[in-house]
Amino acid sequence: MEMLLIVAALAAGHTITYDGSTMPGEARPPWSCHETENCSLAVEDGVLHIQDKGTSQGELQFISFPWGAIPDRPHAVEARVKVASCSGSAGVTLLAADGVREIGLTLYPDRIEIHRLDVRAAVDLSRDFHVVRIEMIGDDALVKVDDKVLIDLAAKSTGDAHAGRNIVGFGSLSSAATGEAWWDYVTWTAQQPEVNVWPNATHHVVYKQEDVYACFPSLHQYDDGTLVTSFGTRARRSHIDNTGGSTRMVSRDGGVTWEKAGSDVPSHDPQTVRADGNLALANAIGWRYVDESESDRLKAEGRTVRSVRPGTVAYLSGARSMVRTINGETIRPWREIEVPQGGGMMTFHQAATLNVGGVRLVAIYGTGPENQRSAYVLRSEDDGDSWICVPMALGDEQMSYNETALGVNADNHVIALLRTAESADNNRAGYLYQATSTDQGQTWSEPANTGIWGYPAHLLRLPDDRLVATYGVRRAPMGIRACLSRDGGKTWDVDHEIVLRADGFGSGSDLGYPITQRLADGTLATIYYFNGIDNITHICLTRWTPPEK
Repeated sequence: MEMLLIVAALAAGHTITYDGSTMPGEARPPWSCHETENCSLAVEDGVLHIQDKGTSQGELQFISFPWGAIPDRPHAVEARVKVASCSGSAGVTLLAADGVREIGLTLYPDRIEIHRLDVRAAVDLSRDFHVVRIEMIGDDALVKVDDKVLIDLAAKSTGDAHAGRNIVGFGSLSSAATGEAWWDYVTWTAQQPEVNVWPNATHHVVYKQEDVYACFPSLHQYDDGTLVTSFGTRARRSHIDNTGGSTRMVSRDGGVTWEKAGSDVPSHDPQTVRADGNLALANAIGWRYVDESESDRLKAEGRTVRSVRPGTVAYLSGARSMVRTINGETIRPWREIEVPQGGGMMTFHQAATLNVGGVRLVAIYGTGPENQRSAYVLRSEDDGDSWICVPMALGDEQMSYNETALGVNADNHVIALLRTAESADNNRAGYLYQATSTDQGQTWSEPANTGIWGYPAHLLRLPDDRLVATYGVRRAPMGIRACLSRDGGKTWDVDHEIVLRADGFGSGSDLGYPITQRLADGTLATIYYFNGIDNITHICLTRWTPPEK
C-alpha cells in the first residue's frame, strides 16, 4: 500500500491544530478537557505540561476532539512531544479513533507501544521534542517519528474503536498508570468525501457569537418582502436547557443582511392568520420545567423526564390551542387538546404548520400508550376554534417517527415527511419517510421510504407545482441539502440531490432544521442553524435558485 499518498490526499480534508501555548479549553476551537484529582496541566514556556500522578479510578488527564474521521478515507494525527515518564499502558498517550478502528500509542521515554497490540519500537522521546504521527486508512496504518516510519501496520488489525468513538486525543488515558509529558502542538487532518456543491448559492450569517448556542430558527416572510426569524440563544449546548432566551432578527434585503428586530417588526406566523384576521395557535406544550424533587412522581406517571440543570428537570405533557390578535391580545385563552396519553408530546418547528383548503393542520409527535415514538396531527375544520388529534404514523419495534414537515401538492393532497429514528433495521434509520393524506389530514397512507437521507425536513411548493424538500445531513460531508419532486411527491429526484452546503462539522445534533421561503424574484432563502470547523453553532441563510423544470 502506498501510505505516502495519504499526505497528499489529506489536503482535501478538515485540519485542526492545537497550540500548546493555550489551555485546551481556551483554544479555538476548544478541545474537551476535564481536570481530575492527582493530575495537572499547565502552560509552561509556551508548551502544555501534563502530569498524571494518580492511580485511583478516574485519575487521568485526557484531552480530545471529535474529528469526524471516515474509516475508508485518509486521516492522520501528529504531535510534537517530549516524554519525561510513563509507568504503563496509556500513561502518556496519543490516540486516533475513526469510529471503526483505533490506534492508541503509549509513549515511553525510550519506546512507543500500541495499546491492545503486541507491537513496540525503540525511540528516544526524552531528550528533546519529537514529532509523533499516526496515519490511517481502512485497515492500514503507519506510525512515524520525525517523518520516518517507525511501525508499519499495513493490512494488520488496528483494534476496534472503543464504544465506536470517533476522536483524536492525547495526554493520559489510564487510571492505573502515571505519566508526564510536554506537548508543543497536536494537529489532525481527516479527508472528507468530495461532493458537488450547488453553484451560485450564497451563504449569509444571520447571527454568530462565541459561547452562544444559536439554534432552531423560524423564518417568516411578510407581504412587503420582509424576512423575520427568531431562534434560541442558549448559554450551553443543549436542546432542553433554554437558559439564555431567544433573539429576533429582521432582513429587508432578502436575507443578505440582518439586524435585531424592534417592537414594530411583526412576529406572527402568516400561516396562523384566520379569516377574521386573528391568529389560530395550536401546538404541543413541549418541555415544562419543574424542581427536581418532582422527578420521581413524573416518571411514575409515565412522563418523559430529562435533567436540565442542577435543581431543575423538564418533562413533556400534552397539547393546547388558543386564539389571539396579531398584537398579542387574548381572544380565547389556552385550551387543552386531547392527545394520546403517554410520555408526552413535542411540536416540530414552523415546518409542521399548514393551512389547506380551510383546514388547519399542525404536526406533533411523542410517545403514546405503547411507549413508541409516533407522529400525529392536530386538526381543525373551523379555523382554529376547536381541534382534534389524528394519528399519522404509529411507531413500533421496527420504526419510530418524530419531527414531521407538512406540505400540499397541486392535487391538494397533504404530503408529510417524517424523521425516523431508533430503527431495528439500521439500513432504514435516518431516511425521510413520507405519508400522504388525500382528505385534508383525516387519514394517512402507510409511511414509505423516500430514499432521502437527512433530517428533519421542510417542504415548499413552487409556482410550477414542484415540491422542494430541504433538510440537514448529519453524516460526512455534513451540511444542508435539497431534493425535488416533479410529480407531487410520488417520487423524489434523489439522484440529483442538491448540495447547498457540505462544510458542516462537529456534533451530529448541532446542524440543520432548515426552513425555505421563496422570494419575489424566485430566489429561495433557506435558513438553518450550522456548526462549522470553529465549533460555534450559529444561524445562517443560503440564497439559491432551483434548477429549471
